[in-house]
Amino acid sequence: MPVPAGKVSNIPDSAVQNGYLDKQSYIPGEQCLLFLSSDKTYLNQAIGAYDAAGKLAFNIPFTSITTQIPQTDIPYEKGFGYQVSVVFTIPQVKSNVYLIANQIPLVIRSTETNVDFTVVYPSNTENAYCISGGKSFYVNPNPACRIVSFLRPIPFSYYSGGFFRWILAHQNYKYNVIADVDLEDTTNIKGKLLVIPGHNEYWTRNARENFDSHIKSGKPALILSGNTMYWQVRYGDNGVNSVNGNNSQLICYKSLKDDPEADPLLKTGLWTETSLQYPQLGSIGVNADNGGFGDRGTESWKGFKITNPSSPLFGGTGIKKGDLIPLSTHEYDGTPIIGTDKDGFPIIDSSLFHKSTLLGYDLARDYVDVDKYNYATAVITQRTSTSGIIVNLPSTNWCTIHNMREDAIANLPIHIITKNAIDCLLNDVNFF
Repeated sequence: MPVPAGKVSNIPDSAVQNGYLDKQSYIPGEQCLLFLSSDKTYLNQAIGAYDAAGKLAFNIPFTSITTQIPQTDIPYEKGFGYQVSVVFTIPQVKSNVYLIANQIPLVIRSTETNVDFTVVYPSNTENAYCISGGKSFYVNPNPACRIVSFLRPIPFSYYSGGFFRWILAHQNYKYNVIADVDLEDTTNIKGKLLVIPGHNEYWTRNARENFDSHIKSGKPALILSGNTMYWQVRYGDNGVNSVNGNNSQLICYKSLKDDPEADPLLKTGLWTETSLQYPQLGSIGVNADNGGFGDRGTESWKGFKITNPSSPLFGGTGIKKGDLIPLSTHEYDGTPIIGTDKDGFPIIDSSLFHKSTLLGYDLARDYVDVDKYNYATAVITQRTSTSGIIVNLPSTNWCTIHNMREDAIANLPIHIITKNAIDCLLNDVNFF
């Protein structure tokens, strides 16, 4: 069982070579299985678990941990197959993402019902990009695979890490942190507001439907993520190394033709595929095809040029029309554009929504046509007169530790705008 920090002797964080957990999230009081490989055998000591700000939060005592190697023939797909190193009970700590030995993400959900908002940790995307065990969903450095396991070492999210440290510093909020898989159950979406930070690219159909239900019920969302809802995925385990439930694997063929799934609506490909009948624009008002790369061309000015400085989102920033929020971005999303105004600013297609407003924009290099640039658009949309408002600041890099660090003077508008967005959405401020 975890004990308060400082009560036992901890091994160095560097002694833990790698590790993973049996599930993607937990609640306080729940049992957690920890699988570790250490640089040598250690007896009767403890491992530190740190909060998002790097402070030791609690210790996890153990009897014995030792060096382990993957036991399966396809570790990236079937999991590493380590022996259980430690069994411990999740302590009564604040909901957030903790790092065991400063490297193994531990998502702890809230047991409270009265919270302000729920934040989604992008666990699917982190798994998709992870090369632990030899492969990922991407071709570099290895041929892409179609199934990856959650039962392998997966690093903490670079793109959302700054947000989890930031909310920890703002204790006036009551919040609930969940993993992507928790979106499968609507009871995990607590509070009025749903926040999607970082780079949340891989979504199941059920998760998207539950997101849409949240908005349809009149509740708002804040999206601080680019390349959002790009691929459809499924969960599974195929009976292989399932430790806890049937969600130990993430499946994405990235090809409707190659996917053996019989249901055409569940085949794993781009959400923009017509046969999936579920374009992202209807859910979040933007998509990646209307955006693109922010760091692979000469035209991008690496940040949002503000078009609507009177928006409540910019209160206290001193931002003026045409000012730039510095934000070096890997990937952007955008909304359809019907032209430009007298100042050369893009005009969004307002016919797609009940209400919409453009906050700012950048130029993004198209994913396919390298000579084409699209408008990456920060927007506020409302689908219908009764649905929730969505504030979408669609940059993969908005929530990085670099951009949200406290000493980033040039990026302090990001702190203020993020807090304004949360406060305005919680208090039904009129954006239009």
